[in-house]
Amino acid sequence: MGFIRLLMLLAIGYFVWLNVKTYLRKQEIRGARAAERSNNEPIPIVKCRQCQLHLPKHEAVAEGADWFCCEEHRRQWLQRSRSR
Repeated sequence: MGFIRLLMLLAIGYFVWLNVKTYLRKQEIRGARAAERSNNEPIPIVKCRQCQLHLPKHEAVAEGADWFCCEEHRRQWLQRSRSR
């Protein structure tokens, strides 16, 4: 009976240790993500010249000093400005 108790205590101890280790790893990852978010610089926002949609600059299409949300709006704007 003593050997079975010892095995049970070892198994319970192992599972407790495993859960604590997993919990601490998750806390470390959460802390790293929070620090990463707080260090980010603001994303520049531009406005589409055609539809007035605001979007991140890295997703926009540029034409000179003007910004567009997609290639289609850039084409439409250029055709409209040439016809004037």
